[in-house]
Amino acid sequence: MLSRRLSLSALAALPLMQTVAADQRKTVVATFSVIGDMLANIAGDHVDISTVVGAGGDCELYQPTMADVARTASAEAIFINDLNEEFEPWLEPLLKQARFKGTKVVASRGVHTLTAEEEHPISGRQLPTAVDQHAWLDPRNAVVYARNIAAALVQLDAAHAADYRNRLSSYSNEIRAVDDWARGQIAAVPPGKRRILTSHDSLQYLAHAYGITLLTVNGWSNNSEPSAAELAKLTQRIRATRVKALFLDSITDPRVMQRIAMETGAAIGGTLYGDSLSPAGGPADSYLNMLRHNVTTLKAGMLSN
Repeated sequence: MLSRRLSLSALAALPLMQTVAADQRKTVVATFSVIGDMLANIAGDHVDISTVVGAGGDCELYQPTMADVARTASAEAIFINDLNEEFEPWLEPLLKQARFKGTKVVASRGVHTLTAEEEHPISGRQLPTAVDQHAWLDPRNAVVYARNIAAALVQLDAAHAADYRNRLSSYSNEIRAVDDWARGQIAAVPPGKRRILTSHDSLQYLAHAYGITLLTVNGWSNNSEPSAAELAKLTQRIRATRVKALFLDSITDPRVMQRIAMETGAAIGGTLYGDSLSPAGGPADSYLNMLRHNVTTLKAGMLSN
């Protein structure tokens, strides 16, 4: 009977123990969906993760809510990109309003970056001298992001350090496997066909990684549209270079690209994801799925050039 009482007591205590364990989890914030997904892959169930700009959101144009302020105020760390102030322009005001006292983790620290001198929109608009913020789209950089995230989690939650390191190793191997696969896919496209036009200059890192010439309507930022003169120049260039592979960006207005397609006879080959993951169940609902989707879509479009 005594044994039975002890067993029943232990069972009764289980929900309380589980609640206590959940309450002891570290709380962190990611600024946007890609970093949030990387965090989830490395943290597992040990950390409560909130993402400010969720899947499908435009980080450059986002306006934080009071819920964002509350979540940030209680977070022990915030994981940020921090390569170009145009990408997270709301970050410092948010941290100030939340009176954030946790750790700022720059997930991009140590990545290989591209600058304005290495990229030029087809419109001819000169980009300001700055670093392109979309470094995660080169899988070799993504491994660096993952490493930085894991290192910060180890510092924040040493009790689960071994698990974070193991998950980092597995996740890094997955990224490298997708990278190897992508190189094989693009290698099947003749070099002369490896050129595309996109509506938003968010995929230069992917293009550089796989030897693709990327022409764009806009530059890095998504808050402006080309003038009529720029569009005319763009149309002439497309005809001259015989680019048939046009692609929409998931967070940009498709009307400009649709007009270009009509005027040049080129076809829109699909939607690419750069700044944001797709909502759950979509073609790019994780970082790895984003890479797979983009490469598959690019390959099919470039073969039509």
